[in-house]
Amino acid sequence: MGIIGIVVGLLILSVMMIVHELGHYLTGRRLGFAIEEFSIFMGPVLFSRERNGIKYSLKLFPIGASVRFAGEFDDDDQDKHPDHFFNKPRWARALVIGTGPALNLLSGVLAFFIMFVSFGYTLPVLDTVPAESQAAAAGLETGQRIVRGNGRPVRTTLDYSGQVMFLAGDQPLTVQVRTAAGELKSLVLQPDWRDAYRLGITIRRDEQQRIVIDAVEPDSNGGQPVLKAQDVLLAANGVPVSDMAAFSSAVEASAGNPLTIQILRDGREQTVTMTATLYHDLVDRGIYFTVSQAAGPAIGQAFQWSWSIVKVTVRSIGMMFSGSIRPQDTLSGPVGVVSMISDVVTQAQPLSEKIYQLLWMFALISVSLGFMNLLPIPPLDGNHLVLIVLEAIRGRRLSARVQNLIGIVGIALIVMLALAGLLFDILRLAGR
Repeated sequence: MGIIGIVVGLLILSVMMIVHELGHYLTGRRLGFAIEEFSIFMGPVLFSRERNGIKYSLKLFPIGASVRFAGEFDDDDQDKHPDHFFNKPRWARALVIGTGPALNLLSGVLAFFIMFVSFGYTLPVLDTVPAESQAAAAGLETGQRIVRGNGRPVRTTLDYSGQVMFLAGDQPLTVQVRTAAGELKSLVLQPDWRDAYRLGITIRRDEQQRIVIDAVEPDSNGGQPVLKAQDVLLAANGVPVSDMAAFSSAVEASAGNPLTIQILRDGREQTVTMTATLYHDLVDRGIYFTVSQAAGPAIGQAFQWSWSIVKVTVRSIGMMFSGSIRPQDTLSGPVGVVSMISDVVTQAQPLSEKIYQLLWMFALISVSLGFMNLLPIPPLDGNHLVLIVLEAIRGRRLSARVQNLIGIVGIALIVMLALAGLLFDILRLAGR
């Protein structure tokens, strides 16, 4: 990670936290709460200015933000100042607490909308249905809208991805579609396999548009690979790789018989002889969606995508606790978030692609941050909302002893999750 990438990552993460605290601050100001300090960043104070009784501070470490309400941590029942936090009505306190995560959610929706109208978005409407695919075999047609997948609603393409993400390739997929005439149909995509001869390599195009071998599979050439990574493909049995379809057909037609491959290795043209390997490939599901850039539907899709992220998050957490997926594949902490943002910033790619990825990550993390803050776990905002509900039911606040006990248990849980996230972040950075 480069220094610039790390700084950008910290600043983007800080923007999300500042938005969160602004929700608390602006609502508190509007409802007449006494506010002692609003701070940007954390650590020692670099600059501070007081205005209308509120201290505004800029701190040293460029991450985070905070707002401190008068009486927020004061359990003295003798303090009856009407503008102090716990002397305000319960509904007002709930609004102040709830608007923090609410602004995170809305900022995520806004980021999605900007991303959609700027770069386009997909709708769960079938664009093309390849002839040799599970979708074609099941009877799916262009223009049909997928409304359910394995019994779950599909309102966005992310909903669909969330379904197939946890579905093994050899399992059937049941979809309900709405036709152009408004008719609902339930169809089943059955897994199928197709035999194919291949070289057993992965390829990429380099700056000169040459086809370069990226990696060679161990079972290439019957388990005795002759091709190497960084070789440049030229032809197969005399068929040039410039016509990739014809090149692939030549490999397929060899059917395991000796095949001559022309390559460029270390700057010299060479010819090697090998046999293509027979693979049993799972037939593609063949679900490809329509792309749109229209602003009208983008508004609804921005909200729907945010809700889809919440659903995928809930399902991932459930599968993590059930053991269906590993915690290290789900949990990530601030180090991991900054690392991902830094990678986007420092990668050699077009500026437009960087902006797209950063918008996507900002939207994803903002929505996740807003949702996670609503969970009833101390010291998150959701816990404070639950305490307000209990206070309304009981007619009085819980005792300081009980609140402290709840806080200790919650903070211990948060610390354990944070340490687990940090550990998994470090392991990912170490390539494990």
